Amino acid sequence: MKIGFVGFGEADSSIALGLSLEGMKDIVCFDAMQDDPRVKDRFEEKMAACGAEKAASAAEVCRQADIVISATPSNYAYGAAEGAAEGAHAGMIYMDVSTATPTVKKRIHYLMESKGALFVDGAMMGTLLKDRHQVPMLLCGSGAARAKELLEPYHMRLTLVDGEPGTATSIKFIRSITAKGLSCLLIESFQAAKKFGVVDTIQESFLDSFGPGFQKIMDGYISGAVLHAARREHEMENVVDFLKSEELPYGMADAAREKLKWINDNHVKDLFEGGVPRDFHGILAGWEL
Repeated sequence: MKIGFVGFGEADSSIALGLSLEGMKDIVCFDAMQDDPRVKDRFEEKMAACGAEKAASAAEVCRQADIVISATPSNYAYGAAEGAAEGAHAGMIYMDVSTATPTVKKRIHYLMESKGALFVDGAMMGTLLKDRHQVPMLLCGSGAARAKELLEPYHMRLTLVDGEPGTATSIKFIRSITAKGLSCLLIESFQAAKKFGVVDTIQESFLDSFGPGFQKIMDGYISGAVLHAARREHEMENVVDFLKSEELPYGMADAAREKLKWINDNHVKDLFEGGVPRDFHGILAGWEL
């Protein structure tokens, strides 16, 4: 089996590295930025780390691969699929794991179906940098069962969900209302706590209420929001659009989007020399509120 990747940023490169460590040898990838002088060396390092062959286009990835995982920024997901479809072939599986809206996932499904390929709507439900290829994923669509069969021997954690393409993404979006919202609530709470010099008191109160395991959540959710504010802001824009399209309340989701926008607009992650700390005390120490 040969696996291909369209988009080779954090998501796909992490999955590819994990699969290579499990013994996957035939890997081909393409990223629209791969020959940009500003990032070319970094892409070549990531490809070398997993033994991936660089393709000239998304279509070429599809011509070579049996299963293709696409992980582009959500606003480029359909455009990437259009390019990929030029090389799609009967029996190939195209799995889109971006945070494009359920409507876009359905459009990609129809596009791939017209080429005789199978489609999978994939939704990543965990932390890539920690879990790599073992990040929990929900799958639905015409190719979901076959993709699970092919990839589970490499210890990927895949769960099939019933429903048309877009269902897996809908589940992720609904979860994001709480997950992204909680990260923003924690940041806002500790902004105020720092100003009044009561960070330790608030931390202890949270741990008393939610248990010692909540420390890991505070560290991960706060650092993750700072590190990935731009991407998560766009994801929450899609969540808001999804909720609006279903005539559902969206006030909390929109508030999280606004907070992530504020973090991104104020370039908070650039305040830390050596990278964003992975504990919230480190973030508060280096972040002049």
